[in-house]
This record gives sequence, structure tokens and C-alpha cells, in this order.
Amino acid sequence: MKPSEPLESGTAIRPRRRDRRDPRLGAPDLFDPAITEQLWDSLPEECRRLKFNNANLPEMYLGNFMLKRTGEGGRWITTAVLLEGLPDAMGKELAWWIHREVQIGRLISVDSVGCMSRVLRAATQDGTERGRTSPSVLSLAPDEWLREAQAARLKGRDLGRGNDANAVYYLRRAQELLSHAYHVGEWWQLDLWNPLLDPRIPVREHEPGAGSRVNFSHLTSAWLREGTKWWLGAGLESGRYSWGTLKTRVDGMKWLQRHINSWGDRGPLLVDDPAEWRPYFRTFAEGMRTHAALTGPNKGKPLGKVTRRQTIVTIEQFYRWMYDNRFEAAEVLGDPRWRDLRPEHTVPFRLEDKPRLTNAPKEGMVLEDAVLSKIAEGSELLARPVEEGGMGDLQAFHALALLLRTGRRINEILMLDFDPLRPLLRADAPPVPGPAAEDAATATSGELVARLRYQQTKVRTGDPTIPVDDEIVRIIRAQQAHARAIMKGFGYDGDPKYLFPGTKLNRSGGRFYAAQTLHVRLGELSRRLDIRDSVGAPVSISQTHKFRHTKATNLLNAGVPIHVVMRYFGHVTPTMTMHYAQTLSTTAEQEFLRYKKLTVDGRELGLDPADLYDVLHLDQRADRILPNGWCMLPPKKSCDRGNACLSCSMWTTDASHRPELEKQLAATVQLVAARQEGFLGKFGVPMPDDNIWLATRRREEASLRQVLTTLDEIQRRGDSSGAVRGAGADLQSDPHVVGH
Repeated sequence: MKPSEPLESGTAIRPRRRDRRDPRLGAPDLFDPAITEQLWDSLPEECRRLKFNNANLPEMYLGNFMLKRTGEGGRWITTAVLLEGLPDAMGKELAWWIHREVQIGRLISVDSVGCMSRVLRAATQDGTERGRTSPSVLSLAPDEWLREAQAARLKGRDLGRGNDANAVYYLRRAQELLSHAYHVGEWWQLDLWNPLLDPRIPVREHEPGAGSRVNFSHLTSAWLREGTKWWLGAGLESGRYSWGTLKTRVDGMKWLQRHINSWGDRGPLLVDDPAEWRPYFRTFAEGMRTHAALTGPNKGKPLGKVTRRQTIVTIEQFYRWMYDNRFEAAEVLGDPRWRDLRPEHTVPFRLEDKPRLTNAPKEGMVLEDAVLSKIAEGSELLARPVEEGGMGDLQAFHALALLLRTGRRINEILMLDFDPLRPLLRADAPPVPGPAAEDAATATSGELVARLRYQQTKVRTGDPTIPVDDEIVRIIRAQQAHARAIMKGFGYDGDPKYLFPGTKLNRSGGRFYAAQTLHVRLGELSRRLDIRDSVGAPVSISQTHKFRHTKATNLLNAGVPIHVVMRYFGHVTPTMTMHYAQTLSTTAEQEFLRYKKLTVDGRELGLDPADLYDVLHLDQRADRILPNGWCMLPPKKSCDRGNACLSCSMWTTDASHRPELEKQLAATVQLVAARQEGFLGKFGVPMPDDNIWLATRRREEASLRQVLTTLDEIQRRGDSSGAVRGAGADLQSDPHVVGH
């Protein structure tokens, strides 16, 4: 049969396995009494018992046990778990299992564990001979244990049927953990890899996808399945591959399995005749090119270039590695056919079979200023309580605030250490502001006060820190307080490992807030706010990489040197950085003004106002003349900020507008005082400094004072032609004068 021909009618194809559990897990032959004793001996002394109650429950278990109310009206609370009356090995297994559940951070229902232990006692005491002679939890499958309990019921054993569902669920949980503990082979030999259950799997300390599983059961050809596991296991152990990249590689091997199922399994060589090698893979490439997606947003459409290229590269990498290690593969995998691999196996595809990728920047990845403003203004919906129409997720609110301000990747934010702040590197650097309000208030708005250390989960480029200002420090301090409150609710008094702790399976504080949850929250926020760009197109912010593109583009267009931007974003090459850059429509004008030494943040503008009129044609644009200055927005642009010029980088002024500026300052101060008085009367506490309304007014007040101070300095010099750029562009400094 030629490789280009389908299988003959009636030829059996092994059905694709759909189980999500390793079929070997829970097998009776895994039980080993010696390992049982090792598990028992590994327990702390206070945990080495078969009966737990309110008096002897280990302190480390308190936060994980879901208590049970007993007595009339539920007057008593109990933590009683009884493992006595079971076979000796079974009781020790369950004691170890409880301890491991606590380590993982799972909740343990006292009632459900009681259901499980009662089913096991009934099965091992009054079941059939098979149940009575079973020494281990792994001896029977959960459904088989239930049938043994049913046999005990027929003998008169009093066992309520309400036990059954809870017992099966907890039996499965126990068998999942115990099967990994009893497995004595290489960890990579299992068909289901789960770092949560199997600590032998080498994953990075900060691994974004550590909670996911990799399932090899869909590779139904034994030689392909075992070879793939050995290849990827070696890659993990050597650090060549990371856990997060395995799923893509396994998906690529599934395509090869699909082709094998269609054209026949000839073993590792794939074909019997070397002349069939090229047609075999030409057919494979053509099949991928014409295949239509069966599910997802691209259902019915051809596979994308990225998917096809990744699959082809994965198969090439697999066969090159297996060819280089073919003799060891034959020995380790017990399949001598690997020795017969030939050089052509290292080049299964022609160059033209690989789709060429164009590294063109995606459209719509840079968010407009108006869009960013709307996101910032509406983000409070994330934190607002659900009963008030919000989402009740303060962690998502803080995470979005950091994404907007730093441009970091989503996992770099969600995996921040609980205390990620470090002092600045310069010799005269101030100490990092503490959590006290007075510490945060001492820093000038926009001043760099610390360095933020993040986890490098994609590219390692050295010291993973970036400078941050006092606003970011305040956000981090607020999130630290919230994270402590979350863990306290779990019964955990210490600090969590991450600044954004997970809210599920995290009783010990070792898991971080799930990125998928944040994507869902941001998608809902986009829908509620109905965010649209300047041409009316909807903008989705669940694609958080847009914040990274926007930050990089803004830095480059502001004139920040590319090597500084590279360092900030952790890029290895300028090409990576320039991929993010998109020229904004106002860049040319801003560069001209910067060249003429037009400064920002209330500093003197070295350009005569008359010349400024000529440069920007403001004398022909009455709609650009403001009560307190001029608007430098390009003629074709329209303003959507309303009365918010002080927070706009396009605003400029001079001494002729001083009366209006002084009047505006007095009105702002009076408004703040009135609002603070009203807040105190309504809530009984002063308005906090981090209140979003108060913080905005304070920035306006500081902007006005800074502009007036600069105008005073110009007047003292006797220079009546000095124009001043407003302080509305926080954190935007003239690169020509920075550091002077």
C-alpha cells in the first residue's frame, strides 16, 4: 500500500482515546507495602494519626478542613475524621493523602471524607471476598468500591445512599495522588503529566501554566507516544523546553498521529520504502493546508499559517532529536526499530512545505489616548461590589491598573512576588515608600521612587526590574493589603507567595490569580463600557498585549532611546522592540517642538508665543484659543476631553493668562475643601488620598501651582515672552534635559 493511498476497507484503526486520566493510574499492581511505610514515615509526628478531632487537629490543617455542624440545631462544630477500622495500609494511605491535599491547598470536607471512609470500611469488612482482601485504596476503582459497599448493604450494613456520590468523588481524588506516590518508574513514562500531583516533574519556580496538564493518551501508536514523552521529558529536564510550550508540541504530534491513522502505522520509520518518504510528508502538508478548523472562532476556515508551521517544525525537531539519540532510544524505549532511522528522517519536509510568516505588526494594537482614558475611568466597575452593579473583583482592578501603567505581560503582573519593590540603583536613592499613607504622600506625583521586580517567563535578559513611580507603589501597597485579607479568609495568617493570590485551591498561598479569569473580567468590562476608538470601531481590552504595544509606542514616539526601551521591556534585539512601535499622527509635530526645546511639566518653553502661533497656525484657528492658554492639537483632530486641559499634553500657556489660572487654582482648592467636608459628613472618615476624584484634583492643583511658579520665575527675569507647557503630561519629560 502506497502512503498516498487510504487504508483498505475494513482495516481497523485504533479509536482515539478521549480519557483525561492516565489509564495506568489507580492500577492494583501499583501498591507496594514498603512505599506505604515510606509515605507514613514522611508525615510530621502530629499528622501521623488515624483519628482527627477538635482536640488533636494539626494547626497546619485548620484552614483546609471544612468543618461539620452536629447536634440538635447544629450546636456543635466538629473536625472529626475517622480512619480507624480500615486495613492498616489503607489508613496510612489516607492519612498521607490528607496531608498532601493540605500541601496542595485544597479544601477537605470533613463530611465527605467521612462518607468515603464509611464506604471503605463497609467494603473491607462486609463486602465480597474481593473487597475484604483489598489492602489499598488503589486496589479497586471507585465504582468497584461502591459495588462492594452495596454488597455490604445487602448483608444488612447500615450505610445511607447519600454517601455514594461524595465517596466516589473523594476516592478519585485520593487515587490521583496515591498513584503518583506509588509510581516507581521515570516520571515521564506516565501518559498524563500533572505538576500539581507529581512533584517529580521539573517545572520552573514561577511557571505560568503549572496548573495545566499534558495528556499523551491521544497518541495511540505506542512507539510515537513513548518517543514523544521521552523527547519532551528530556527537554524539560535540560531546560531546553518550558512547561508552557509542551501543549503546542503535543498538539503537533497529534497531527502526525492523525496521518498515521489514515495511511497505516509502519512504526518509527513511517514508510517501508525510502522512495515513499517524500510523498508521505507531501500528502501530510497538503492535508494540513486544506483542512478546515472544526471548532473555535475560525470554524470552517483553513488552518492558519502559524498553526501549520508550528506543527511542521515540531515534527522536524522530534525526528532530528530521535535520530541523534536513536541508539539510546532503542534501549530506553525497548524498541529496536529506532536504530534504523536514516538521515532523511531529519528533513521530513521541503522548504516550500513550511508556510512563510510575515512579521508585520498587527493592526489596532496601539490604543488611543481617549480609549485609555475611558478604560481608566470605567475600571472601577471591576472593584465595585456585585450588589452595586460591579464585578466585585478588586484584584482585577489592581492588575488592570498595573497593566495600563507598566506595559508588562499579563503573567509578569499576575506572578509578581508579594513584595516586588526594590530600591532605586542610584546612590542617593530614597527608601522604598512603605504602606503608610504618609510615606506615599511624601513623593511628588510622577517621581520615580522604586524598582519593580517581575518574573521573566518568556525571555531571560538579565535583571528583571523596571523603575516605577509613587502611583504604582500605592497600587501595590493596596493590593498587598487585599491579598492579606484574602489569605486571612482562608485561615492563613502569613503572606502569600504572589501579590495576586489565586482564590481557588490556594489555602497555602502558593498559587497566583489565573490569567484566564482576568481575560474574562476584561472582556466583560469592554462589553459594559462599550469602548470604541475614534472611528467607532469596538475595542476589546481582553487582549492585554495591547497595553504593551501602546506603552512601547508611546515611549519610542516620546524620543526615549531604543536601548532604554529594550531594557524596559526585556527585549534581546532592537527588532523585537521595533515590532511594537507604530508612528502616531502627532509624532512629527512633537519632534519638531522638542527640537526647538519646547519642554514639559511646567518648565520654560524656549519659543516666542508669536512664533508658536505661526508654527501651529493658531492665529487662524479660533477654536484652539483657550481661556487659560492654547491647544496644540493638530487641526484635523478633535478634542474629547471636555474641560480637562490641565491633564492634556497638548495644552500650553503664558503670563497673559495668569488671572484665569489663579482663578482656576482658587476654585479647585475651594472645590476640594467642600468635597472633603461632604465626604467626612457622609461617611464619618476623611476622604483618602488615593480616592480617584481627589487624586485627579490634586494633580490639577499641582499643575496650576507649577505653571504659576514658572511664570513668576520668568517675570523675575524680565522676560515677557516666555511661554510655558502645562504639567498635564505626567511622566513625559524632555529627553534633552533629563538628568540635568
